[in-house]
Amino acid sequence: MNPGKPYYQQDRSEILQLLHEPPKKILDIGCGKGGVANMLRSKYPGVQIVGFDKFVDQQFDYAAVFAEFHQVDLSAPWPELDYTQFDHILLLDVLEHLVDPDQALKSVKDRMRHDAKVVVSLPNFHAYGNLLEIVRTGRFQYRESGILDRTHLRFYGQDDARELLTQHFRIDEFVPHHLTPRSRVNKLASVVLGEKYAAYQNLFLCSKK
Repeated sequence: MNPGKPYYQQDRSEILQLLHEPPKKILDIGCGKGGVANMLRSKYPGVQIVGFDKFVDQQFDYAAVFAEFHQVDLSAPWPELDYTQFDHILLLDVLEHLVDPDQALKSVKDRMRHDAKVVVSLPNFHAYGNLLEIVRTGRFQYRESGILDRTHLRFYGQDDARELLTQHFRIDEFVPHHLTPRSRVNKLASVVLGEKYAAYQNLFLCSKK
């Protein structure tokens, strides 16, 4: 992940370590302009990806990237689709932007098939660099992207994220994701402080309980 790059252009290749079987049909919630979809189509030829996003760029050719694209506000009624067709559902840096993330997770849980996997990514508010900056400046210095993105409505550390997700799913796998290349300070933070404070993103693979 490149924190200086707009969300809609991120390819998020770090999620590949959580895809243990080649996906056939994916629902990408918060798909942007297909950065993730293009990465997955390159890795898994033949995969079909349906994209949901609240925002639409009228100049962008969504049909060139997605099998289907739907403009969706997750707090409103969802499109009438057969959601059991999806073997994977992606929620990558989405929940922190929502007024009611619990309702969104319940909507996913109620629609997904019994053996589908949900991949969730959340920025780690407890990343040591973020906390140090807040302590140093005494301020939340919001930015266009990153942990203190100005559009974030909620902030999660690793334990907060687990608490949110386990209300709806079973967490099958957790991966702390670091920016690359990792600095010596970041590696030292992993040893001294633990991954709760060293990781930039918290990645989860979830399934139905």
